[in-house]
Amino acid sequence: MRRIDVRWWVFAVIAALLLPLASPAVAQLQTGDLYGKVADQQGQPLPGVTVTVTGSGSPQVQTTDKDGQFRFLGLYPGSYKLKAELEGFSTLEYPNITVRLGGKANLEVTLTAAVKDVITVTGEAPILDERQVNRGVDLPAVALDKVPTARDPWSLLSQAPGVTVDRFNLGGNESGQQSNFNGTGSSSRDNTFAVDGVIVTDMNAVGGSASYFDFGAFEEVQLTVSSSDVTIATSGVTVNQITKRGTNEWRGQGRFLRTDGGTQAKPVLLDDGEGGKVAGNKIDRVDEYGADVGGPLVKDHLWLWASEGRSDIRNIVQGGQLDETKLKDFNSKLNFQLGQQDSGVLHYWNNDKLKFGRSAGPTRAPETTWNQTTPADFYKAEDTFIPSSSFYVNALYSHNPGKFTLTPQGGLDADIFRDDAGVWHGTFVDFAQKATINQAKADANYFFDIGATHNELKFGGSYRDQENHSGSVWPRGKYVVSGSFLGYEGDLAQVAFPRNRAAAVDSRYDSAWLQDTLTVDRLTLNVGLRYDHQYLKNLPVSDAGNPEAQGLLPPISFAGNDAGGFKWNSVVPRVSATYALGESRKTLLRGSFSQYAEQLGQLPLAGRVNPIGYAYAYFYFHDLNHNLRLDPNEVSTLQFAYSYNIDPNNPAALVSPNVNDKNLKPMTTDEVTFGLDHELRPDLAVSVTGIWREIRDVPEQRIFVVDETGATRLATSADWVIDHYDNQPLPNGRMSGPIPVYAIRDGLTPTGGSLFTNGDRKQEYKGVSLSLNKRLANHWSLRGNVSYADWTWKIGPQFQRYADPTNVVGDGLGYAVRNGDIYSEQSYGNKTDVLVSSKWSFNVNGLYEVAPERPWGFNLGGSIEGRQGYISPPYVRESGPIGHRNVLLSSDIEDFRNPNVVVVNGHIDKDVSFGEAKLNLAIDGFNLANRSYVLQRERNAFSTRAYAVNETMSPRVFRFGATVRFR
Repeated sequence: MRRIDVRWWVFAVIAALLLPLASPAVAQLQTGDLYGKVADQQGQPLPGVTVTVTGSGSPQVQTTDKDGQFRFLGLYPGSYKLKAELEGFSTLEYPNITVRLGGKANLEVTLTAAVKDVITVTGEAPILDERQVNRGVDLPAVALDKVPTARDPWSLLSQAPGVTVDRFNLGGNESGQQSNFNGTGSSSRDNTFAVDGVIVTDMNAVGGSASYFDFGAFEEVQLTVSSSDVTIATSGVTVNQITKRGTNEWRGQGRFLRTDGGTQAKPVLLDDGEGGKVAGNKIDRVDEYGADVGGPLVKDHLWLWASEGRSDIRNIVQGGQLDETKLKDFNSKLNFQLGQQDSGVLHYWNNDKLKFGRSAGPTRAPETTWNQTTPADFYKAEDTFIPSSSFYVNALYSHNPGKFTLTPQGGLDADIFRDDAGVWHGTFVDFAQKATINQAKADANYFFDIGATHNELKFGGSYRDQENHSGSVWPRGKYVVSGSFLGYEGDLAQVAFPRNRAAAVDSRYDSAWLQDTLTVDRLTLNVGLRYDHQYLKNLPVSDAGNPEAQGLLPPISFAGNDAGGFKWNSVVPRVSATYALGESRKTLLRGSFSQYAEQLGQLPLAGRVNPIGYAYAYFYFHDLNHNLRLDPNEVSTLQFAYSYNIDPNNPAALVSPNVNDKNLKPMTTDEVTFGLDHELRPDLAVSVTGIWREIRDVPEQRIFVVDETGATRLATSADWVIDHYDNQPLPNGRMSGPIPVYAIRDGLTPTGGSLFTNGDRKQEYKGVSLSLNKRLANHWSLRGNVSYADWTWKIGPQFQRYADPTNVVGDGLGYAVRNGDIYSEQSYGNKTDVLVSSKWSFNVNGLYEVAPERPWGFNLGGSIEGRQGYISPPYVRESGPIGHRNVLLSSDIEDFRNPNVVVVNGHIDKDVSFGEAKLNLAIDGFNLANRSYVLQRERNAFSTRAYAVNETMSPRVFRFGATVRFR
């Protein structure tokens, strides 16, 4: 069958949608809608009513249709005033209707005949949203300001039900490095970041953000953990951030906040693993400051907004090293209204991260830490066209060039070595990357009726491209690892000769979607399909080789390839139904079935079939003077151990020994949810949601070997034999008992490559969440969730046929060799020894306005969050002909868990007015119970620091803030 290039189809859809537009835009990720129906006192619909909405931007006016209905689409999140007028009836005003990000506020408006006065209704739209198809949490501006958080998007994640994060951020001490996090049955690889409708997910570090953010620029943040909306691409957590914009009033603010290390409690002394005591982690200082201002250039037609934000984060890690990060962010927007039907925005955003001492900690000497830069620019143009209340079109185009560099503090002319404790010394690898991301989106909403059924048809398409050029330089072309750390005896050590990596990868993502929302009386039904086409390719690169690698890393000029020839084409359905019970419609029954396809990351799939990607030749040698260097007199003792991405029999090959299956498919997630929402009062609702997910087509790596006949084939379970047993002490003081370690049998030689293909492993997630939402009314608000989940592996015979029988932990996908093993995902960055694996978690936060009518009135806020302690299983790091393996020293991955974690934070603030300006003074307290939880340990039993603490939670600390606002 001839393959159709979907890009042309997507372009055709976009072109058709753009015909009436001056420039492109998108709305489903950055606006909300306001629906309503106007009726008389007898409940009969009133057509011809003039409905006016005023708020952000210019006023909008509609006339109700024959059924008395009106709808205002694409409203910027915030507060609006609605007025309904009809001759012979009272004029009705709602002065304060809140439109939430992605929300669909719905009003039932009743006009009274022959009343001349204007009637003001102080109520809000119902807190329950019958059209809502997303599960997660929306955090408006007041929650961002008054609830004590670390003021970055990652510190908000625990407020979404079922989301678990690899760290706790106290007063901003973790804001200098991205967090790793899992959703409800979704891995970090499927997380998505968006800012004002622009996807800013970094596909080279898939699931991470391509930038950092100025928290002071946020208007609202939405966290989605599951959805039947076809515009949501993946099963992961969507972190959707909306920045402020200019309005018809000039307004602005300036702020300064300091988390002062001088206010923190005394750190707890901990075992350093070598018989001594060291202080745990602590904060030196965290400063955040910035300002923003916006207002009309031409009232009702042209608005300007700009902001500047800075953060200076200084931490003292265990062992005493300083880890410092400086974040810089500039935002600017020009919004325009060309007429009643057309509006748009031009947006420029610049961000940079300067980090000094990245990866500082007990396992990295200061000279091996990195200095980092991450400058990025974002350009966006968008337009929204509303020719009628029944048709809405929007689209956007964005361009994002960015860089990323890691420079070792030890320079490029020093030896790298890892000692008996597993601590790196000397210097480290140098890395640089340039990336360019381009994207375009367009979608539309069309409303029509078929009999008594109201339909909202949503359709659109998108295109995104990311091209990355990166390279790594290894000082002096090698590094040495202590043999003791790897379990060797005597003076035996290991030396690795890396190739200076060069990579150029282009990845493409094309999508199209179609969805209809049907409403019949109490039933709301969403039915949709989403299509995704994803592929990547390696572009040409070259490398001068590594002359020290005993001929295994010669010069290579690589012409590029198609990364194995696979292309992911996915069509997934989304169906959901909501039924409102009772005349008051205060109870909603919800259910959904959704499928999601995995998003295609550039690494490791492109890099593993690039012969100038990651490539290593490993040798044993006798370290005669025990200095952990390969000295000239020791070169003669080199003995080849194994290789990665190098064919030892043909090291100059322009084809990698790794193979990606040309029929490789994305992991696919099936999701079923059931929920019950109930309005306890107009401003308070509770909900319970059950969720089941099955993730299939999980990929795996199968080792290539050369057998006795000279044929290259895949190793099977029959090719593994017991090589030796490990018996090591455990953290509880007991011995592990004999743990079998398997090796490839004699007569078979690993090629240094593997096949990456779909296997028959599956993951099953079963979870339930209870959530509460009390919006701010009567001077208080409350939000909370508690979740329980069971996330396990289901292992099939095909995986068992090819798997290494050694019980290991940590393969990037949550390794499992038997049914029932829990799923756990290993973190990255400076949290590489954290395995995110919690069965339960909770978060409760709220705000109380104390005597707001009194001059001395003030605000109180607080939060408490907790989770099950993550697993921390001990292992030994084995090295052999097939590479490194972390061999588990317990019969079950759950045998060793860190303590459960509960953190209490508090907030108090006071406004002082000065004419048109207000000064807000605030104090936040973090870890108020002053618990020194252990978060990371050295788990390798071969290390001389075995089971020593690597990281603790920072002590109790306070943040002081002052913000001046004017309007």
